[in-house]
Amino acid sequence: MNAENFKMIATTFKGLEKVLAREVQELGGQRPRPLVRAVEFYGDRGFMYKANLRLATALRILKPLAHLRNIKSVAALYDKIKAIPWEAYFDAGRTVYFHISGRLDTLPHTHFVSQKAKDALADRFREITGYRPSVSKENPDVRIDLHLFRDQISVSLDASGEPLFKRGYRTATGPAPINEVLAAGLLRLAGWKGQTHLLDPMCGSGTIPIEGALMAANIPPGIFREKFGFMQWKDFDADLYAHIRNAVLKHVREPLEIIRIMGYDKEPYMVEKAMKNLQSAGVEQFVHCEAKDFFRTRKIPGPVTMVFNPPYDRRLPVARRDEFYRRIVRHLEENYQRAEVWIISEQSFDPYFNRRPFRRFQLMNGKIPVTFAGYKMD
Repeated sequence: MNAENFKMIATTFKGLEKVLAREVQELGGQRPRPLVRAVEFYGDRGFMYKANLRLATALRILKPLAHLRNIKSVAALYDKIKAIPWEAYFDAGRTVYFHISGRLDTLPHTHFVSQKAKDALADRFREITGYRPSVSKENPDVRIDLHLFRDQISVSLDASGEPLFKRGYRTATGPAPINEVLAAGLLRLAGWKGQTHLLDPMCGSGTIPIEGALMAANIPPGIFREKFGFMQWKDFDADLYAHIRNAVLKHVREPLEIIRIMGYDKEPYMVEKAMKNLQSAGVEQFVHCEAKDFFRTRKIPGPVTMVFNPPYDRRLPVARRDEFYRRIVRHLEENYQRAEVWIISEQSFDPYFNRRPFRRFQLMNGKIPVTFAGYKMD
């Protein structure tokens, strides 16, 4: 292995680990290994930049710094955090924020762990440089990730900064937008690769069609962002980043002309929001978005893959949900024959179809456990 390569961890949503591992491998990451809601892999600094720009199903890219063991007291926590050479990674003038996940058996109060970690880092900087970084929860320069487990702490620098689902193209949203990383994951789980028409018949602000267009045109999902966490590190190489950014842009292509990417929504104001997002993402020429009631639509000629997220009766109310879902299935069976239909839902659609899906995945939509299932319309 190249001496310049180091371990990285890309986090994701539960159920997308294998999808992300495949993405990492296709991008050139070495030894990708699925973990729980994450993938471990190896690469150099340039690959870290490329991963932030290109990985569609990653939430964050972390660079591990240390794995601290035997944290059985406040003194041990303070001493081990203070021993990390923070000044080698960023300057005292940067603002910092500690993100805590998990918990310690010995020190169960995460707020206390965060406070002592801040004290240790600040004291080290003050002793070495005469200055101490300030803490900022809102838009910090440097985000430090602490994962707690039993009496251990994994310490990482967050190379992404803001989570990667914040692509930068979504300027308008509705009441229940689907997360961009989840939308990208759904398309990959469905096996859609831009070879068939893609339709989201309840598209809201257009996230699924937009992610489909980015994939079909090979547009890096992070290309709209002006800022990543690694830009605040001491070893940030602006020339290398510019080279990587220009290189990934050279692979942008026109989607197949015979393939249509479509989004419908019955609310005209939502279609207006979707159009603004399409324009912001630069894919308005690739996506047809229209105000249409799903129950008045028909399948267009050719192979169609449908991916959609019907309301769960949570953020979007649904009167008589069972009846509504039965109407959806009846309309699909009558008007979308020979289409491949993928539905993400809190409640299984199997009873409404009176059949089992050919593929099924268990995912999380925010904090809601959901099923993503594919059905072939005979």
